[in-house]
Amino acid sequence: MANPTQRFGIVGYLLIAVSVALRWSLCLSGGQYFLGDENRYERVTRLYQALAHGDWADVKWVASQPKHALFPWIGAVFTVLQHAAAQATPYGDWSRAENIDFSMPLAACALSLSSVVNIYLVFRLALRAGAGRREALWAAGLMAASNTNLYYCRHLLQYDTALSLALGSLLMASGPRTPWRLLAAGLLSAATYEVYNGYWFLVPLAGLPVALTGTSAGRLRGVLIVAVGAVAGFALLVAVGIAAGGGEYLRVMLVFSRTVTQGLFAEGWSLPWEYLGKSEGLLGVALAALIAGLLLADLWRRRPLEGRVRLWLSALAAAYGALVLFSVVLKAFVVYGRTTKALVPFLCLLGGWAVERLAGPRRSAQAAVAALLAASLLVAFSEHLTRVYPREVEIAVLRKYGNPKRTLSVSGSLYQVLVQPVTRPDLVLVNAQLLYPIRGVIGVPPGRTLLRVAHALSYEPYQYEGFTPAERAALRTSDISVRLIAILDPPAVPNDLPPTLRYGLSDRPTGR
Repeated sequence: MANPTQRFGIVGYLLIAVSVALRWSLCLSGGQYFLGDENRYERVTRLYQALAHGDWADVKWVASQPKHALFPWIGAVFTVLQHAAAQATPYGDWSRAENIDFSMPLAACALSLSSVVNIYLVFRLALRAGAGRREALWAAGLMAASNTNLYYCRHLLQYDTALSLALGSLLMASGPRTPWRLLAAGLLSAATYEVYNGYWFLVPLAGLPVALTGTSAGRLRGVLIVAVGAVAGFALLVAVGIAAGGGEYLRVMLVFSRTVTQGLFAEGWSLPWEYLGKSEGLLGVALAALIAGLLLADLWRRRPLEGRVRLWLSALAAAYGALVLFSVVLKAFVVYGRTTKALVPFLCLLGGWAVERLAGPRRSAQAAVAALLAASLLVAFSEHLTRVYPREVEIAVLRKYGNPKRTLSVSGSLYQVLVQPVTRPDLVLVNAQLLYPIRGVIGVPPGRTLLRVAHALSYEPYQYEGFTPAERAALRTSDISVRLIAILDPPAVPNDLPPTLRYGLSDRPTGR
């Protein structure tokens, strides 16, 4: 019979049910293919189709790609769920390529399950580290209420899946120290990196639970086994890649490792906290203040920190320290919002400890904190549910008006193209794509506005995905809304001019 103090219980399963419902509501309302990294999911569907049809040349091609090399293989499991769910829609026939694209909201639903799994993993990690059930549920509740853990879910991204593997590696390393568990912890940490290379700084954390407790000899032996697992996992995937792609695999891997340069290196120390402040809002600030206040109070009273608190503080400090070192000091990798996302579970684990210290067994205090978390989550959710993305605006315009010209109100961003002829040269669709990078504001052609929708980039947390402070300022101070404009007296221009010189207008529709 299960130990009652270890059960997830009704409260835990209610958290899961609500989290799934909220995520699926967002996913089904659109937003896919807004962020550039979502194009990686095309490799996932390509592998799935290749395996389904026995196209081994395509399978070999996918295996020869070193960027986030494990994501297509794990992602194919989510694609199975996507294809199965698509059978209940008009888009179940994947012999027609457009049906795959039309069923992408279902892919987002499947991928979003990883962020729900992370809520449960936070609960298990808290228990494994020595927390009581109530504290573990508070940590899980904070993870469920986290806006950062919510809004990415509607996109076709692997961040939550990679984070699940990282938390799994910590869970394995926190249990009984058998060689097989420690080896598995190392393998899972390597898989974290191979699913999303941007979480390289999480790989060494698998050894932390081993390194912080036990005898010196036991700690050293345990860390070495975890390291062997990590190296073995990485070496195995690289060997498969080299077998499929030869020396080109290593060359592309080396070149790709030098491309994390969008943004400013100097922001590496401040961006995580600025981003979390925008993403988590007042609740995040209050929680950070509570954690800091309790830690300072214990330090003032010379009260020793409990082992689990030292573990989560060490994990947070190690991850943040690595980001600062490799951005500000070594200028190797820029820090993004998606990078910062990996810090949230450790903050929630510390938050669970802090909330339990604050509320304790008092029912009134527990009810007040629970109500605050629920209200914060619902406010964030309602904002996300009403957000409209450029792709959805574009589809609506195509259906109602035909295919207009395209332009952007900012300079520097590249037009995304689609091979369809313009059928409404008297209309221009403005900003119906991701605006990146941004070099300046150029305005729009004169005309009558037929449609105006706030651009999704107006949501400030999105502005920490590679944008510099100057670019964020441009996004916040200029009108970047998606607009459909009926052009007034369009000027005659020579046909041999490139589209981007025709008053910023492009005859090439935005595409994906």
